[in-house]
Amino acid sequence: MSKKYAVVDLGSNTIRLSAYNVLDSGAFDLLFSEKEMAGIVNYINKDGLLSRDGIDKACAVLAGFRTLLSHFGMSEMHVFATASLRNIRNTDEAVHLIRRRTGLTVDVISGEMEAKLGYYGAMLENDLRTGAMFDIGGGSTEILEVRDGEICQAQSLAVGSLNLFNQCVSKIWPKKEELRAMEKRVGEALQSADIPEEKAERACGIGGTARAVLKIANAYFGKDPDNRTLLLEEIEEICGLLCRRGDEARRLILRVCPDRIHTIIPGSMMMNALGHKLCRDRIFVSQYGVREGYLCHKLLNATT
Repeated sequence: MSKKYAVVDLGSNTIRLSAYNVLDSGAFDLLFSEKEMAGIVNYINKDGLLSRDGIDKACAVLAGFRTLLSHFGMSEMHVFATASLRNIRNTDEAVHLIRRRTGLTVDVISGEMEAKLGYYGAMLENDLRTGAMFDIGGGSTEILEVRDGEICQAQSLAVGSLNLFNQCVSKIWPKKEELRAMEKRVGEALQSADIPEEKAERACGIGGTARAVLKIANAYFGKDPDNRTLLLEEIEEICGLLCRRGDEARRLILRVCPDRIHTIIPGSMMMNALGHKLCRDRIFVSQYGVREGYLCHKLLNATT
């Protein structure tokens, strides 16, 4: 016997749907996934309030996902939100309006819980018992330290690839002074973070930014597309290539991740800085993350 679950991650930049087939044993397969580059963070005004247009956008995407699921005979959809609704001043209002408009209850998870769920998801394919994990999202970055299989600390920084872009870049392609402004913001964020005192041998990266940087690196270095590990010097080289903003960088971005043309440079800067802060050698990029962690620890554990 098996049961199907649909999980939606309502993020600051991207809203992602993943549909899973779960066996009685707890093992699961990804049936299909869909994403919408909604850019919810762009609808937050200077007072920290998510506008009605932003709420309308979220509702429209969720309604579209529910219609898609209905074609597969699936009616139940579990929605959680990260920094998109966590870091605004009208969280309760937004959750209430989404529920009234769509009938869906949005589970707004804390930054610490987001980091932990990301780790639980990544552990499904990577036995990281001692080391560090990070997740660079659109509106926040989560960092987690683990020792001997125990989570020591989990934290969320209010800086991500999309809000870096929005705060520092005037057009699509950042100017030199805008690159310096982003570098400064990244440095300040990591300076105030609780970074582990000792660097791990390796770290794990999850989320769309890490996967996009990996895809670019695999294409640039001619690696197997299934490769999931990057050396720190490779990440640094890719970051430098993108920040030089030459023709090769443009071609790589447009070929590998065109939907991230505005966020991949700030994302790569954050990943490069984090990698050198957290580990000594290499980063494993997991195909699993917060959605799989949410599935296993918030849904399956609640029903078994």
